[in-house]
Amino acid sequence: MVLEVVPSPLAGLITRHLTIPTIGIGAGVECDGQVQVLHDMLGMYTDFAPKHVKRFADLAGEIRSAFEQYSLKVKESGFPAGEHSFPMDESLLESLEHPE
Repeated sequence: MVLEVVPSPLAGLITRHLTIPTIGIGAGVECDGQVQVLHDMLGMYTDFAPKHVKRFADLAGEIRSAFEQYSLKVKESGFPAGEHSFPMDESLLESLEHPE
């Protein structure tokens, strides 16, 4: 059972009285397991972080920079480059362009 934003003492009480596992998200350490939203724990958003989130990284700036670099390379025709593309037998290409 997922216990989300449940006060810690109550989550502990519920966990002790259930025979199935409890998974907490903002419900304290007494749950049988924990879950965090990937985007929250990696700091992929800068505007808001719920109280129960612990950021283990601050990737928002890195992600933004990566997308900006990607966009620029595509606009400049620098991506994909030859090493990111697949070759083809020239004679096959010729036969497709000029069928007999």
